Amino acid sequence: MSEYQYYKFARLDGYLDAKAQQALRTISSRAEISATSFQVYYNYGDLKAEPFELMLKYFDIGFYYANWGSIDAYIKLPAGTLPDALLCFSSYGLHVHENDEWQLLIFSIEEYYDYFDDEDADGFFNNLAALRSGLMQGDWRLVYFMWLKAFDFNGEVESVPLIQFDFEHLSEEVEGFAALYDIPLALVKALAMVLNEQPRHQAKQTQFQFDAWLHNLSEAEKDTLLRKLFEQGQLTRHQALALTRKEPANTDEIYQYWLTPEVISPFIEQAQSQLQQEQAAALAKKMAIEKAEKEKALTDSYNQRERCWQQAQEQADRTCASGYDAASRYLHQLFEAYQFKADEAEFAQRFKRFVVANNSRKALLNRLSDLL
Repeated sequence: MSEYQYYKFARLDGYLDAKAQQALRTISSRAEISATSFQVYYNYGDLKAEPFELMLKYFDIGFYYANWGSIDAYIKLPAGTLPDALLCFSSYGLHVHENDEWQLLIFSIEEYYDYFDDEDADGFFNNLAALRSGLMQGDWRLVYFMWLKAFDFNGEVESVPLIQFDFEHLSEEVEGFAALYDIPLALVKALAMVLNEQPRHQAKQTQFQFDAWLHNLSEAEKDTLLRKLFEQGQLTRHQALALTRKEPANTDEIYQYWLTPEVISPFIEQAQSQLQQEQAAALAKKMAIEKAEKEKALTDSYNQRERCWQQAQEQADRTCASGYDAASRYLHQLFEAYQFKADEAEFAQRFKRFVVANNSRKALLNRLSDLL
């Protein structure tokens, strides 16, 4: 099997100017490059740059995968977005690069064993903007997911602040992240139990109030924003807030409550039992819905059986493979419908007449051999 590598990066705040695009072109002559994105794949060879360096200099989100199982998701945040206390634990799945301006989070998988292709990559990439926005607004659950995975791997992991986040109701994007990175759901549930029963810090997730923010801007800050807008042609909310941020970056709180292996361990057995019950209930509900849908479809087919017999014969009269396939589908559906309505004798009579009428069509009868 040949090697295959996929890279995709995007700029969410502002644009890549002509100089930046030209610099990127020297890195890859075959990449698709625009004012906001960079995408390339390789069957042989590799990118002539370190992805994390490209991210720090040019982009806000990025994704990489290789067909031997390596996956990296990149999310760049303004410096000081996440407190140092939250990023101090060791994890093979989370790497952090920081400079004076940015925090770059890299979520990694060394060996992904399930099938994965460009469509899957594009689907996950489309979630990264929402995940980045959540992190910037104070929703730090992705980092806690990686802590749980590290804990599940070796049972010993450095403590992180115990902050109240909602781990019982996850958005589609967050669920997608948990699925791709194989986050242990029993531990997620155990963490939710910890937060319900243990002292913890409140999350500082505040809704942006535009009127209040605008009212508090000085004339100098307004001039700065207007100048930046004219220079770039666009100014995102995140950029505007960063340019007018009044509190210093990297100011860590003093945390009193901490998540440790000792804190979460007593809840794991209960969480596993509860998760199994919930999964069994969800499966039973799904099967009940599927059964109801199946019974409705069979009832509809039985009520329209004359039309179905007619359609089966019309398809058989086409005397071609696709026609015989369609006729076979109608007849198998009819068999199930008659069986569901306990009317097998009537089906047997009608089917016998159908076979006699199509006795010369051996290819069709072969498709019906299990009904003969």
